[in-house]
Amino acid sequence: MNDDHQPSADDWQLHPRLLADSLPILQQGGIQFRLVNDRRFIWVLVVPMHPGAEQIHRLPTVLRENTMHALQAVSETLERCYQPTRLNVGAIGNLVDQLHVHCVARTTDDPAWPGVVWGTGEREPLDPLEFLARVRVIAAGLARELARHSEAN
Repeated sequence: MNDDHQPSADDWQLHPRLLADSLPILQQGGIQFRLVNDRRFIWVLVVPMHPGAEQIHRLPTVLRENTMHALQAVSETLERCYQPTRLNVGAIGNLVDQLHVHCVARTTDDPAWPGVVWGTGEREPLDPLEFLARVRVIAAGLARELARHSEAN
């Protein structure tokens, strides 16, 4: 085996925990958008598809810029579609070292308010129709925001 192997996008795999806890929305520009499978919260993950990525500031320039644009698109989509009281955005990575950024639309009547969503109560998985309804709304908003960004560049 050649020790000089440089990782490529083909080497990328989603961390098993992210795969188990979330469902795909769409993929574009080296970014995967995923919906956390918990009906209690509107919660989207932005996952740069780069092998070994753990920190935003260490991503290749183009992918770092795509990640920031993806976060902008998710934030604007969640604000427009759900009118949250607050939008929580964070890249924690304490349990899952693979880089992923959480975008959670928070409201004063969500079950974790005003605390954090992590570890609050028991997860309530979405049924297939709930998932489809959420994904449809979020995917349409993301497509609109991502296209708008592409036109601006």
